[in-house]
Amino acid sequence: MSPKSIRPQALSGYTMALQTPCGKIFVTVTYDPGTKAVLEVFIRFGKAGGCGSAMADVVAKLISYGLRSGMEPLDAIKALDGTGCHAGSNTCYHNVAKGIKAVMISLETGKDINDVLEDLAKPKPA
Repeated sequence: MSPKSIRPQALSGYTMALQTPCGKIFVTVTYDPGTKAVLEVFIRFGKAGGCGSAMADVVAKLISYGLRSGMEPLDAIKALDGTGCHAGSNTCYHNVAKGIKAVMISLETGKDINDVLEDLAKPKPA
């Protein structure tokens, strides 16, 4: 992995409000407008404090460090998407993966982020 890149003072990004079994979470994904490279992830629970919020903060920091050090966003998506808990597979981290994926699709296709999120929420045909 490459050394961590220096973070510009300002970045573009999307903040998404996503519903999970644990309540609403807010996922912010920033990117470099020039290269469209995903650089950072921030995760905030709709309710303040608690162990879940602390764990989400640590996960977001590690993802951001990895992204700014050359990790492919798809690797972050794969790692997060398989995380399950007592609520099943539609976990907070599954939704973080969905948020990162939505930003990547929007940047690649030019499609509105809300339309992408709607498409990702549709059940996949069997």
